[in-house]
Amino acid sequence: MSIRTGNEIMNYANVTTPNRRLRRTILSIKNKGGVGGSHLTIATATLLRMSADGAFTTVLVDLDGSTGTTISKMGERNFDGTIREEQSLEHGVPAIDLFDPDQRGRLLPLTQIEDRFLILDGPAASLNTFRALTENLDAGDFAQANADAGRDLVVMIPITPHLASIAAVPDAIAMFGDRASYVVVRSMLGYKPNDYVLWESAAFCDKFGQVVSGRSKAMLAERGGVVLDMPTLTPKVLARAEALKVPFAEALTSPLLALDEQLSVRKWLNAWAGQLDLIRDVLGIDADFAWTVA
Repeated sequence: MSIRTGNEIMNYANVTTPNRRLRRTILSIKNKGGVGGSHLTIATATLLRMSADGAFTTVLVDLDGSTGTTISKMGERNFDGTIREEQSLEHGVPAIDLFDPDQRGRLLPLTQIEDRFLILDGPAASLNTFRALTENLDAGDFAQANADAGRDLVVMIPITPHLASIAAVPDAIAMFGDRASYVVVRSMLGYKPNDYVLWESAAFCDKFGQVVSGRSKAMLAERGGVVLDMPTLTPKVLARAEALKVPFAEALTSPLLALDEQLSVRKWLNAWAGQLDLIRDVLGIDADFAWTVA
């Protein structure tokens, strides 16, 4: 993984830049898999990189190690199609194995990079690892490291209608507290808005009369959090693009994909851009910023 050296990071930490207050760390974490978290971060990074027009850079890091979904879909490749061992920050997907205690500490110096957006894609069960990043440091220390580096921390929590998935919302809020902004992203892949009955319910009790759900949405509202809906991309298109090793940005015009598949990817990215428009202030994006899907 190609990460800037300690000296480069330290040199930058002593420099004040006009855009420092706009820098964001977007941490996507969850309790369980199958919630579309990787597609959420990949789509976000793709849109930011395509729309930047040289104004800023976006770093996407796969926290599932070098064999994770994100690096397999967006990582830089060698001429034979294999994933490059060394990934550049601005164009590739550096990897950190969040489940390796010896690697977790590498998250902290990442907060000091000068790039405008740092997107961290956490795998299934990634939320729990932030309870103890190292022997002495936890989620609160990670949030503080971002604040000390002049970065606002945005915690994105992808969910499905299932209880174990929704439970990640209060867990994350309890861990990061008021040192982060919160965005819950509801998966629409195979689901409809009215499937989120456990999320919408004020108090959902099991057959024993125990309240098992209902506080998550209220807790999010108390923190000023936002709910977005992740649009659906046809599974067939996802499968073919992945098998062909065609990133979403290339899929817009790739001759390896049929025209209807190209248009499906374009529509999907445009739909997600529309959702991101709802959190411009959270992301620190100016009102005149235009999303580019090209």
